[in-house]
Amino acid sequence: MKMTFKKPDKQFEQSGVSLIEVLVVLVLLTVGILSVIRLFPPGFLINKQTAEATVAARLSKQEMDRFANGSSNLMDAIVPVIPITSGSGYVFGVDNNATPDDMTEADAAVYGVFAPYFSDVNKVRRILGEWVRIPQPTSTTLGRGSVYMLSSGPFMDISWDGKNRSIFISGAPLIRRQPDSGLGVGIPRPAPSGFLGRSSYAVDYNNKDLAFAPAAYDRQFLLNISYYNTAGLLTPLIDIPIDVPANVDDWVPIPSGSLPIDFQSLAAFTDNCSRKFKEIAPGTPWAANDPARQDPYEFYLDPANSPRLGAANSVGANVGVVVFSPLGRNYNEETAAGRQPLTARIDYDVLDWHIIREDRPLPASSPYEVALSLHDLKKLGDFEDDQTAYQDLFAGITRPSSGLYSAPVDFMVYNASTGTYVPAVDPNTNAINYAVNYKDGSVIFSDAFGASNASATLRLFYRAHGDWALQIQKASSVYRQHFSGDGRPSFSEFYLGGWSGGGGDPTRIYFPLSEAGKTVSIREIWYQNTGGQKPRVANESYRINANRTLFQNPSGNQILTWIDIRDKHADATGFDTSSYGYAINGVQGISFRTRVLWRNGSTVTATSNGNSVRTRWRRADLDTILTRSAQQR
Repeated sequence: MKMTFKKPDKQFEQSGVSLIEVLVVLVLLTVGILSVIRLFPPGFLINKQTAEATVAARLSKQEMDRFANGSSNLMDAIVPVIPITSGSGYVFGVDNNATPDDMTEADAAVYGVFAPYFSDVNKVRRILGEWVRIPQPTSTTLGRGSVYMLSSGPFMDISWDGKNRSIFISGAPLIRRQPDSGLGVGIPRPAPSGFLGRSSYAVDYNNKDLAFAPAAYDRQFLLNISYYNTAGLLTPLIDIPIDVPANVDDWVPIPSGSLPIDFQSLAAFTDNCSRKFKEIAPGTPWAANDPARQDPYEFYLDPANSPRLGAANSVGANVGVVVFSPLGRNYNEETAAGRQPLTARIDYDVLDWHIIREDRPLPASSPYEVALSLHDLKKLGDFEDDQTAYQDLFAGITRPSSGLYSAPVDFMVYNASTGTYVPAVDPNTNAINYAVNYKDGSVIFSDAFGASNASATLRLFYRAHGDWALQIQKASSVYRQHFSGDGRPSFSEFYLGGWSGGGGDPTRIYFPLSEAGKTVSIREIWYQNTGGQKPRVANESYRINANRTLFQNPSGNQILTWIDIRDKHADATGFDTSSYGYAINGVQGISFRTRVLWRNGSTVTATSNGNSVRTRWRRADLDTILTRSAQQR
C-alpha cells in the first residue's frame, strides 16, 4: 500500500528559538544596557558641575555689581593677617608671604577655636579702609545718629589687646612732618605745638615716640608701621591705637604692649597715622551735645541690632551696624588735599567668607517672595560633611543666655538701609515676618511685613551645603616705593629691582606675594633703553605675576613677585632715577575680584597621627577694573 503525506497548512506551522539563542540575546542586551548606563553618572556629574558653575558665576557677578554700585565705599585693600604675640595679647601683622590663592588650613594646635577663621578662604579677610562719608543723621533706638552697615559683615568682634575691639575707624591720613632740627642723639626734641598742626604728626623711630599738636580733649590715633624682628625680618603692623590725653604738648610713646615680643626696631618711613574715631558706650551723649568736647570722631555699635555674640576671650561675632556722631556729617577735616568732608575709613576682619551675604530688594507688591542665588541652604540640625549636626550660622560662637539673639539661627535678615534686624518672628506680637524654603533657596515674607517694607533693600545672611564661600579681593589703592636697600617691600609697597644693593632684575618692580595676580596702573615710568635714551611713558597697567614657579628672592631675604616693564618695552635695560630723582610715580591698584568657592569632595589619607583630610575646592573668579568713585556730598 502506498502511503503519502500531506504538507501541513501554513497556519499550523510553528517556529521558535533555542535556549542558546535566548541566552545570546540576553547577553548582548545586558552588555548594551550596561554600556549605556555607564554614560549616565558622568552625564549627571557634568550636569551638576555645570549647574554649580552657573550658580557660582551668577553669585560672583551679583557681588561684583553690589560693589560697583557702591564704589564710593570701596576699601583701600584686603590683606591676609597673622596674629603676633605682644606684651598685651596679640597685635596683627600682614602676612606678606600668603598669596591670594593660599588655601592652607590653620594649625588647630596653634590657633585653637580660631583655626577655622584663619583657614582656606579666610586667610585673606582683613579689610583696610572701607570708606564712608558720614551719612545723614536719622532716628535710632538710642537717639539721633548716622547709621552705616558694614559691606562685608559680620566681622570678628574681639578685643585682642584687652582694650580695643577689632574694628578700627579713622579719618584721613595725617601728614608726616619732622622738626627742622631733625631727630637724633644729642638733638633736643621740640614741643609738638611748635611745628605741628591738626593735620600732621611726627615720628621718632629710635625712641618709638610720636608727636601730635595738643587739643583740649582726649583723642586717639591709629598707627600702621612696619618693624624688624630679632631675626631681621620685616613685618607690617596694622591698627595700633595711640591714646593722647587732653592738653598734652609732648611726645607720646607707642605703647610697649602694642609691640611684638620679637620687636627689634621700627622701619623708618613705613608708617601712616590718622585720627581714630573713639568708641563710646551706646546711650552716652554725643560730643555734639557736650560744649566741652565738640568732637565729631565718635561712634558706637548698635546694641539692639548688632550685639557682640561670644564669650569673653573667645571668637566673637558682630554684624556691624555702626552709628556715627551726627556732628560728623557737616564737619570738614584737614587733609593733605585741603579741607574735606569727614570720611571714615573702617578696618575690620570679615568673620567668615562662608557666610553668604546677598542684598535683595523686597517686591513692591504681594507676593513678597525673594529668590536666593543658592539652594540647599543649611538648616539647624542638618548633617554636615563630617556627620556633625549644623548648630548655628555663627560657628563656635557662644550665645547670650537671654534676649533676641540668644537662640541659634540659620538665616538672618537685615534692612540694609537702616541696619535694622528683622527676626523671623516678631518678639512683641509673635507675628511671622518670613519663612525660608531651605531646599529651593527662597524667602517668603508676610503680607503685613511686605506692605510696610515694600521695595526696601534687604541683606540676607545664610550658609549653604557644600561650604560655599563668597570672597572679595582687591589690590591696594596706592603703593609707595620701598626705599630701604634690604629689598623687602611690605604690603602696599613696591621695590625697584637692582636699586641700592637690594638685588633683582633691573627692569622689574617687585611686590609682596600677597599682591600676586592683581593689576596695577603706573602714572609715570622713566627707564633707560638699549640706545642709551631715557624715555618716559605714562598711564600703563600691568598684571603682577601669579605663577609660583616664577617668584624670586632678589635680596636673599624674602620671596617676591613682580612686573617687568620689558613686557611692554622690550628695549628697556633698567630704570632711570637720574633725570627726575625717581623712576616710578603713581602706582595704584585697580583690580577687583569676586571669588566663589565650594567643596568638590575630599580625600582621606591614613597616617600614624590619624586620618588626614584634604578638601578639594572648586572656584569661580570674576575680575574687573574697579576704583573708588567720588563720595557723595
